[in-house]
Amino acid sequence: MRVLRRLFLTRLFGESVVPGVLTAVGVFTFLAGVFYLPSLNPTRMEMMLALLLLAIFAMLCHAVGQLAVLIERLGFKNTEPSTASKRDAE
Repeated sequence: MRVLRRLFLTRLFGESVVPGVLTAVGVFTFLAGVFYLPSLNPTRMEMMLALLLLAIFAMLCHAVGQLAVLIERLGFKNTEPSTASKRDAE
């Protein structure tokens, strides 16, 4: 149990898992659409539009995963000073 807690609380876990999961979600969604779409019997234009939207969604999932890692690595935090430090400054 302690090993799992340590694994989930380390920063490395977020950096290594988040992009992979979001990329997998995007790829799975795209492939599911590709295999399910012909059963709906769309026209060529509808098929191209649906595949384009699925590809855009897959790329956005990947980009959000990479952005999450970038934000985590840069360590963006709340830029407002805490109330304790405001009191100390006075």
